[in-house]
Amino acid sequence: MSFSSGFGKEGFTMSADKAYELIKERIISLELDPGVSLSEIALARQIGLSPAPVGEAVGRLIDEGWLERTDGGVRVTEESLSSIFRQLFEVRSVLEKLAGRLAAERVTEEQIKNMEALLPQFDKAAREADNQSWIQLDQRFHEAVYDAAGNVFLENVLEQLFILDLRIWYLLLNRMTDLPRVTETYRDTIKALKAGDARATERALTKHIQESEDIVMPTL
Repeated sequence: MSFSSGFGKEGFTMSADKAYELIKERIISLELDPGVSLSEIALARQIGLSPAPVGEAVGRLIDEGWLERTDGGVRVTEESLSSIFRQLFEVRSVLEKLAGRLAAERVTEEQIKNMEALLPQFDKAAREADNQSWIQLDQRFHEAVYDAAGNVFLENVLEQLFILDLRIWYLLLNRMTDLPRVTETYRDTIKALKAGDARATERALTKHIQESEDIVMPTL
């Protein structure tokens, strides 16, 4: 089973698009557990939309690999989490380096300040073992780097890969440890970006992703 980024939604109605986002968010955040069976009518009732757009959304989520057909309806796809994460790591580690290199060349002072503003929040989340806040901050930090890279195609691809990665982080929410060590790599990344040092930025992001993998893989 392969997961798609979600590109190519031509002809998708606004209601179906809303249904798609709501259902996908519930899958990613594990409100809908892997393997759970779903009823399109029940889903429509839960998210407050009519069955027709929900049916369209379900079809798209099946095409992208988030859901799969069963004899009785549909269910959330199950796949080896270690396999998913390893494949995501392989792709992200390459593309994050590219984003870092471009960001080092193009980042603005305002973007640097926005990243620096996240650091006290990271420290607080790590100190209080607030894993959910840390995950949300991590997403904001990476999105800031992608934005600084100044390449909309790269940004879109990395954001979609991050969404897939996010699902695994939510699954491991209560098992995450050693966040202060990972938090230091944000400082290293910002320092390299401020210096306009593309190679140092690549190294910092690579180290960040590697340390994240070191946290996740033993728990899968």
